[in-house]
Amino acid sequence: MPVEGVPVSGAVVDLEGERVTGLRSSGPASIDLGDVAVVPGLVNAHTHLDLSDFAIPVAPGKSFADWIAAVIRHRTQAGSDPARAVFDGIKEIESTATTLLGDISSASDSRAALESSSLDAVVYREVIGVTRERAEASWRGFELWIKDAALHRRIVSGISPHAPYSTQAWLFGKAETNPACQIHIAETREEIDFIEKREGPIADLLQRLGFTDTSSLANSPSAIVKRFPNAIMVHANHLAPQDFKSNRPAIVHCPATHAHFGRRPFPAKQWLDAGFRLALGTDSRASSANLNLGAHLASLMCGPDALDPATVLRCATLNGARALGLQADHGSIRPGKLANLAVVPIGTREDLEAVIGGLAHPVSVLWRGNWRKSKGLANPA
Repeated sequence: MPVEGVPVSGAVVDLEGERVTGLRSSGPASIDLGDVAVVPGLVNAHTHLDLSDFAIPVAPGKSFADWIAAVIRHRTQAGSDPARAVFDGIKEIESTATTLLGDISSASDSRAALESSSLDAVVYREVIGVTRERAEASWRGFELWIKDAALHRRIVSGISPHAPYSTQAWLFGKAETNPACQIHIAETREEIDFIEKREGPIADLLQRLGFTDTSSLANSPSAIVKRFPNAIMVHANHLAPQDFKSNRPAIVHCPATHAHFGRRPFPAKQWLDAGFRLALGTDSRASSANLNLGAHLASLMCGPDALDPATVLRCATLNGARALGLQADHGSIRPGKLANLAVVPIGTREDLEAVIGGLAHPVSVLWRGNWRKSKGLANPA
C-alpha cells in the first residue's frame, strides 16, 4: 500500500541501503513476508516525550484548567525525571509502527536521545511565558538551544510557542520566521473564553499562579492563525476551515486525547474536504494511555463523519510527513524515499479495515532499511 498510488497485490519492494529503489507488481524477492500488508511507517506528528512518565492519563477534572494544573504539579514534583521520560517514550514508540514523529521539547531536550534511536523526528522547542520576564527567559533558552541544531544530523529543530493563553504575543512574533513550527490552539472552549474575554477557569488558574497581568497575551485565535500560514495547528477543536481564510496550515488531531476528554466528535472529514492536510498524533501520556498511534486509528472510521480506511492511512503517513516538512523522505513507498515500512498480517484478506486494525500490532517494522522489529518474517535475510 504505497499511499501515493493504488495498492499492489503480490508486490515486491526493492531496497538499497536505507532507500527504496523500486516497487514491482511481481518477481523474485530475497525476503518473503507472507500474507501481509506493507505500508509506510506511521508519522506521529505531535507528541510530548518528556511527559512519558505518566502511568495513566491525568483525569480530565471539572475543567481543562484543572488538568493543566495537575500536569504542572507533576512536572515540578520532587523526583521528576524528564530525561528518563524521554527515553521511556522513545522505547515505547520504537515498539510500534511509527518511524517519524514530531516532539514538543519542554522539560528535557529529546534530540540527542532521538539521534541515537531508530526514529526520525522534528523536535520543536517550546517557548512560553505569561509574564515578560518569563517570556524573555524562554526566548533566550531557545536561542541557545537552536545553536546546537547542527549537532543533530538526522533530527530537525523547530519552535513551538505553546498556546495563546500561555505565551506573550511578541513571542509568537519571534517564532514567525521559523519554518518548523507547532502551536496548540483552540483546544477547548475555556481557552476561547479566556482569550476573547479574559474569564473562566483558565483566568482563575493564572490568578492562582500569580499571573495578574495578562494584557500582553493574544486577544483572538484568528490573530495567531493569520500570522502563521505554514505552522502546524494542533487540536483546533474550536476552529473551523472558514476561520483560516486563504491559509491552509496542517491540522493535527490526537484521537486518544480527544476521547479522553469526552469531546464532541472531531470533524475530520470537514477539514479534509476543505483542502487541509489533516495529520495525526498521540499527544502525551498525560492525556493518552499509550503512544501507539496505530492503536488510535480505528476510531476515525466510526461515526457519522467516518473516514474510509485509505484516507485514515494517508492521514497517518503522508499527511503527517507533509505537515512536518519531510515528505521527500517519508510518508509513502516510492523510489528515492527512506525504507521506513510497517508490516501488518492480514492473512488472505485484502481488506483495508483489517490493515488499519493491524497497525496497532505490526509484526515487523523496517527503519532506514534495517529491521527494527522482525517478528513473523517468513524467511528474513
